[in-house]
Amino acid sequence: MAFINKRALYSTSRALHIYISTALFFLLILFCVSGIVLNHIDWLKNDKNNGQVSTAIPQALMAKANTQLDTLPTLYPDIEAFFAEQYALTKVKSIEWEKEDALVMLDYPLPAGFAYAELDFTTGELNLDYQTGGFLSLIGDLHKGRHSGAVWSWVIDISAVLMIIFSITGMIILFQNRKKRLAGIWITVLGIATPLVIYLCWVPQIKGVS
Repeated sequence: MAFINKRALYSTSRALHIYISTALFFLLILFCVSGIVLNHIDWLKNDKNNGQVSTAIPQALMAKANTQLDTLPTLYPDIEAFFAEQYALTKVKSIEWEKEDALVMLDYPLPAGFAYAELDFTTGELNLDYQTGGFLSLIGDLHKGRHSGAVWSWVIDISAVLMIIFSITGMIILFQNRKKRLAGIWITVLGIATPLVIYLCWVPQIKGVS
């Protein structure tokens, strides 16, 4: 293809390959280590910490609730704002209430853990149960993007795209080197064939169904 400037292609590919590898240095190691962790899930058995906080519901919130105990859901925005300010909990999964007992319950999923809160507007008590994971549990959930928020989801997507570019530019650089081109092609074929053969021969599958 005469319209392609090979020198510019190789130069650009080399630059992209170098700079992407340096930009992704930390994330590549993080995803590789967390991938190993996820492949050995038994390592995470004792990697959780549980805790509880018991305190009083803020007076301002109690004052509002006392005037509308039969319509506590109208206070949901104020309750969520309190948890966001006091405990940095912002992504509530569910919020429910029990009218008879004047209870409001909030469930917050977290990477490698959770937070569950109960506000008793009859007694004025707030109970917050939480679970946090250790380093291994945390990076495992970050690897999967589990309860990690929209911004981290973008980090995963962008990193994946950059890794694809990193791989493609590596192949382009290989084709620039005539002496190592054939060996590189054989290694590439081996890298494709090996996991494919392992999958077909040793990974459990279901057959005989449509």
